[in-house]
Amino acid sequence: MEQLLGEEISQCKKLKIKRSEKVEIPECERKTAPGVITERSCAFYGARWILAPIEDAVHIVHGMPSCAYYGRTVRKKNYTLFSTDLREKDVIMGGAKKLYETILQAVNHVEAAKAVFVYITCVPGVTGEDLSLVCKKAESEINMPVVLVNCPGFSGVSQAAGQDIAIGVLFKHFIGNSTANESHNSYAEKSVNLLGEFNVQGDLDQIEGLLARLGINVICAFSGKASIDSIARGNKAKLNIVHCRRTGYKLAQAMKDKFNIPFIKLAFIGLNETADSLRKLSEYFDISRERVEALISEEMDKAKKEAAQYLEILNGKKAAVFFGASRMGSVTKALKEMGMEVVMVGSQFGCSEDYKEAACQANEGAVIIDDASEKELEALLMATEPDILLGGMKEKYMAHKLGIPFMVFPQEFSAFAGFSGFVNMAREAAGLISAPVWKMVKNRYRSNSIDKGVREKVRIAVASKSGIEVDQHFGKAEQFMIFDVSGDERELIEIRKASAVEDSCEAVKNSLQCRLDLIQDCNVIVCVKAGKCVHDKMQSDNKRLIEAQGDVISVLKMLSETAD
Repeated sequence: MEQLLGEEISQCKKLKIKRSEKVEIPECERKTAPGVITERSCAFYGARWILAPIEDAVHIVHGMPSCAYYGRTVRKKNYTLFSTDLREKDVIMGGAKKLYETILQAVNHVEAAKAVFVYITCVPGVTGEDLSLVCKKAESEINMPVVLVNCPGFSGVSQAAGQDIAIGVLFKHFIGNSTANESHNSYAEKSVNLLGEFNVQGDLDQIEGLLARLGINVICAFSGKASIDSIARGNKAKLNIVHCRRTGYKLAQAMKDKFNIPFIKLAFIGLNETADSLRKLSEYFDISRERVEALISEEMDKAKKEAAQYLEILNGKKAAVFFGASRMGSVTKALKEMGMEVVMVGSQFGCSEDYKEAACQANEGAVIIDDASEKELEALLMATEPDILLGGMKEKYMAHKLGIPFMVFPQEFSAFAGFSGFVNMAREAAGLISAPVWKMVKNRYRSNSIDKGVREKVRIAVASKSGIEVDQHFGKAEQFMIFDVSGDERELIEIRKASAVEDSCEAVKNSLQCRLDLIQDCNVIVCVKAGKCVHDKMQSDNKRLIEAQGDVISVLKMLSETAD
């Protein structure tokens, strides 16, 4: 594996290869190397990831319009977002007055508003205006909380910093601040909060449905299905369920310290994870074993039956995983349940606990990578040769260019949580892998079966009279330059003259056949133009015919990456 990745990538500290003797994790939660185009997002977007679903709040971006445009779409969903539209004059003279006016105007456009979030982006973060006074003044005017979310893009090494900032805002200003006349005992004894659950394509509906069948009530899902009131009542829960460690653990710990609410890390991705989570909850809330086992047996049998046709397709296939950090270990475990081999696991901003969980689930020899750049990802994909890549939107088009089926996570079409979510996930993965289009796409994998990762030599015939340019029609080619090409290495073997065989050819077709015989040992033929009979012959012989013009070396360079 190290030979395939190359010394520069294989020896970097943020990459580890799983060995049987011990589980090592990459260095993580560190700054991206300067000059590298990272797959990470900024702290502002991390804050939006947490707060965007809270729809009974006014969301105002204090900064340039481009930041508001960027933060409007979260998990493929568009949210209402206001911007102060800072301009050069505002940067110089101050934007406090503009922010105050924007708050007053924006509140009038959201009738159900019960709070205002003001996101501080990079420009006001640099100028350093004291905007807390503006928020206090506006708060007294509109009679609702106006809270600063101080999340300029440079606040941390990734979007994870913004997520922590947003969680801190919810904990400090809202949780436990319910003004309703309710006692702590007015909520069911079996009541929980879900931390780090964002209700992607109905995930929360699947989880709530299973919990309801056990008599468990969800007070608030932070923050996929959260309102200002439900967030305020979050301190009433008897248990916090951490569904995503990266976005839920710190909040769970803070609520335990302040409200004495215990928490447990559970997952509802995959059949076994979902079943184990239901068993742990039934044990905590003293629900009868028979009740929970009956539920698990019913749903498990149904899911296995529905997924059987998809698991047959997926069995033995290889998968690579690279996304934010959320549920990295759970997704890896679910893929293995489907019979797949997980050959690469990585994230943009995972923590050490995420990598430990994922590394334990990944197959022997799998690559574990943190904050991979596009160059590194491409090298890893070419080395591990997965049949499918699960990742964020940023990785989609790179995967397609490499000829790799791609599945977006967080998902775009259906819930992946719970028992039925496992079926949905298997169906989407099987459909992508078995799509006919991949039979037409030539992937750019570098085969692991070749010793030391060196590509096999490809013999190429180039129709060139001058020896410099590709300048001849195949049927009229006077000579062919014969090259052996391996990666970036090219060797001119010989020049074969068509005149040596042309005298014995009685007709045009025979003349063409003589030329074909002259270069029969070549895998690729390059010429300016060729007739239909030549194209048909090349196709029947499983050879490539390239019609091109330009200097010979440039054409060979173009072909070197795709010639197999």
